[in-house]
Amino acid sequence: MGGRAHEPFVFRDSAGIGATPAAKAVPAAPCDNLAEGETVVRAIPAAEFESFDEASQKALCQTPWKVTARSNRQGYALSGTPLRRNALLEMRSHAIVPGVIQVPPSGQPLIQLAEANSAGGYPKIGVVIEADLWRIGQLPPGATLRFVWCSLAEARAAEKATDAYLATLRRLGGYCRKAAA
Repeated sequence: MGGRAHEPFVFRDSAGIGATPAAKAVPAAPCDNLAEGETVVRAIPAAEFESFDEASQKALCQTPWKVTARSNRQGYALSGTPLRRNALLEMRSHAIVPGVIQVPPSGQPLIQLAEANSAGGYPKIGVVIEADLWRIGQLPPGATLRFVWCSLAEARAAEKATDAYLATLRRLGGYCRKAAA
């Protein structure tokens, strides 16, 4: 650790084994009314955000969402307050990326993840920022999460914080490697 004024995290013990877990080293976004054990993820509004009624736009970030047993590496299915559109419209399939929050006719959101389909036809209310996708991937079925809206500037700052944590892990991991003979 030699001579640095402040590290974003430290080894967990004096023997140099382990590092502070990401959940402690990279702070989550603040959220009002957060219950014990709930995970917070940041999102930005998506293309069809305005097509959802005002109550649904607010409900996405004001209510908790439970991860269902139908969740996997393709995506996480959530249950909570059903989200509704102002008008039902049929959409053509279009490209999607990990983090997209789609809303099928049931009104229960789906968060697309690492092995998701690359095209989808459900309306998108939001997109979880890349810096928070790992938080979702750590949640087991039955866990509760909350969304908070963030700006693009906040998303970029979160990405920089995550990148700094990973860079420090890589640097500290280098201390543990033996030189090639």
